[in-house]
Amino acid sequence: MRPPFAALAKTKKYKLKVKGSENIPRYGPFIVVANHQSSTDIVAIALALKAALVRNHMWPWAKVDIQKGREGLLGRALWNVFGVIPIDREAGQSEEAIRSSLEYLRRGEIICVFPEGTRYKNKRLGWFKYGVANLARAAPAPMLPVGIYRREEDGGIQVNIGKPFFMPPKKVRYEKLEALEDKVEEKVGQQIDALKQWSAVAPRDKKGMMMIANMINMVVERLDRQEISLDRFCRMAESEDNEFIRDRVLELLPEGWTKVEEEKERGKRSSSKGDHAESTD
Repeated sequence: MRPPFAALAKTKKYKLKVKGSENIPRYGPFIVVANHQSSTDIVAIALALKAALVRNHMWPWAKVDIQKGREGLLGRALWNVFGVIPIDREAGQSEEAIRSSLEYLRRGEIICVFPEGTRYKNKRLGWFKYGVANLARAAPAPMLPVGIYRREEDGGIQVNIGKPFFMPPKKVRYEKLEALEDKVEEKVGQQIDALKQWSAVAPRDKKGMMMIANMINMVVERLDRQEISLDRFCRMAESEDNEFIRDRVLELLPEGWTKVEEEKERGKRSSSKGDHAESTD
């Protein structure tokens, strides 16, 4: 599907431009994290990452509403074209998404996540959901930040690609760990952080990325042995982790963009629900 999409991207309506192509790893595994503007974002990112996608498949996280057609016909068509990792937010299945992502990453493939979980326009970067931070804590794989937006001068789509990064080691917890599960979780987190340090210095050629895939495989094998529950394993991120990732994306957006705070967003949602309830009555 790349040729027709590439031809469409060159038209006056889209005018796709890419900056930072030299930062793209030529081999997987890695995790793409980007802001979300429209249903065409995934196509623009796929075209921008051509250097990597000629060898590896990219699996986007996508809410099941898209498959049901609630996000328009284009979204539903792209669901079938790409193949996705489904996210059912109402059923709370982020653990299964992380598990599926680990399976693809250990095969050397690519994961794409829009952590805002919905589209934000008007130069706003939404609050990042914990899914991507939990995945980043679970997988010793590099993250590739991407900023996507419409240029003011001509209305074209701009994709800026940053340098790959790894999550910093978790902060040392000084409080007493009372439950055995907490001790196991802390131990697993420390071991994954150690694997990340190895991954960070691995070369970005085919051999080096295979080493990273093998490290992810070690994590999956430990999870398979059920040394830690899937639920706890998929909730190792801290609040600072979300901001660390969000700042890497914000750096790739133009001046004037602002971050939407979680409290404000919750307040807007509560207000809109209240307004809806009054109108219904």
